[in-house]
Parts: sequence; C-alpha cells; structure tokens
Amino acid sequence: MMSRSKKVKFMSLLAGAVALSTVFAPLAINAQPAAPQVGQRAGRGMGKMAGIELSAEQQAQMEQIRNETRTQIEAVLTPEQRQQWQAATQNGQRRRGAMASLNLSEAQRTQIRQIMQSSKERVTAVLTPEQRQQIEQRMQQWRQQRQQRNQTSN
Repeated sequence: MMSRSKKVKFMSLLAGAVALSTVFAPLAINAQPAAPQVGQRAGRGMGKMAGIELSAEQQAQMEQIRNETRTQIEAVLTPEQRQQWQAATQNGQRRRGAMASLNLSEAQRTQIRQIMQSSKERVTAVLTPEQRQQIEQRMQQWRQQRQQRNQTSN
C-alpha cells in the first residue's frame, strides 16, 4: 500500500502524463493521423495543442518527439505492461486509468516522469513564445475548471 504522499506524487505524475499525452499521439496506436497542412490548426486528439498553428517544420519536430517519447516509455515497460497498456487504451480506457493499472515500480515511475519532463521541455523549445503563451493560457483555464469541479464535488 502506498503512503498518502506517494499517492499524491503518483497522481501528479499521472496528471502530468495525461496532460502531455494530449500533446502526444496515444502510445498504443501505430497509425498516425494525417498532420495538418501548414497554416491549418492542430486537430482532434491534440488536446492543449488544438487550435495552435504549427509550421511544417514544427509538425515534423513534434512527430519526432512523439515517436522518441513513445519508444523511450515502451522501453521502460515490461512486455506484459506494454500488452496491458495497449489492450486498455484500445478498449477505450482513459490513459490515466490505463497507466494506473500497470502497477509500475517506483523506478519505472521515476523514469517515465523524467522522460515526460524531457519531452515537455523539447516540445516547449519547438514552440514560439506566442504559442507557448497560448498553451499556458489554456492550461490555466483547465486548472481553474478542474479546481471548480473539485470544489463543487466536495
């Protein structure tokens, strides 16, 4: 059984992973959707990136980061965990629940946290200051909405 502080840290990790997963394509899906054309907005499945116009170069860089991140995370998981993750996400389970069901070790959680942090930094470096500001505004709105939901449910 995890202590309360470990649960809070783990849930923070999962929340971060979920937030970043909105930027990255789902790990279990091999087929990549067509990227928007230059000047088009990022589309469905892009979460906080939806509505942010990316250049062709930015799209290519994001795709590379997504692929490298997926490979790095899959390398952390055992073959059984990879199968569980793929089955859960293909069956429509939310990523947070799917990740929680993997029974990750503390070392795996730490590695995934580091991978996701590195990916977040790389994604941020690809964006222009204006794009970063747009995403930060969306994250603030999301946090406020989440806080309001939590207050009304308590």
